[in-house]
Amino acid sequence: MFRSLPLPMAATVLLALMATSAGAGGIPIAANCTVPSHIVLVGSSGGVPDAAAGQFTVVVRDIANNPRSGYSVVIDLSACADLEICADQMDPNAQVSCTAKTVRKYTNALGEVTFTVMGRSNGGGNASTLANGGRIFSNGALIGTPSVSSFDLDGSGGVGAGDLSVWFGDFGTGQPFERSDFDGSGTIGAADLSAWLGVFGAGTSVQSCRASCP
Repeated sequence: MFRSLPLPMAATVLLALMATSAGAGGIPIAANCTVPSHIVLVGSSGGVPDAAAGQFTVVVRDIANNPRSGYSVVIDLSACADLEICADQMDPNAQVSCTAKTVRKYTNALGEVTFTVMGRSNGGGNASTLANGGRIFSNGALIGTPSVSSFDLDGSGGVGAGDLSVWFGDFGTGQPFERSDFDGSGTIGAADLSAWLGVFGAGTSVQSCRASCP
C-alpha cells in the first residue's frame, strides 16, 4: 500500500490508521459490557444507602473485550416518568444531574464501577413505565436498557406500609409496571411482594430521599 506513496505521506497515512484503530478499540461495545437487566432504587438507614437491596456493578469493555479504565458510566432515568432519583446519593463518587435525571460514576482499573442508586416512585396512581425504561451509557455509547423498580412506591417515609397500597394498585391493573416488578421478571406477582417484604423487614431502606430531583 505504502510503496506507491512518498515516504512522508506513507508515514502520515500509517499514523492516521493507527490513531483510528486505537480510537475504535476504546469505544465501549454493548455486547462485551456487563450490565444489569434490572435495577432497583433504594432508600437508606442512618445515612447509609441500602446496598444489600440495590447494589449492582457495570463492567465496560471495548471491541477487543479489554476493560476500560476511567470511563464514564451514566444511569439515565429520564424516560421513567414515575420514578425519581435522590439529589444526594450519599456517595462522594456519584455525580447527579437533576436536569438530565442521571447518576454518573467512573470505572476503575478493571473497567468496573459499582452503583447503589437511591430514589423513589413519585407515588399514587401514576404508574406509566413498562419494561426497559432505564438506560446505561458509557462515554456516550448506549450499553444497556434495564428495567427499573423502586421499593419506596409512595414516595415518602422510606419503605413502609403505604407502599403496599401502591403495589396492590399496580398489581390489580394487570399491567407490568416496572416500578413494582422487583425481581425484573416482566410481570408483577407473588415473588415481587416477597422481595418487598424482605426489604421492609430488613429495615435498611426506612428513609426516603432527603431531596429528590423533580
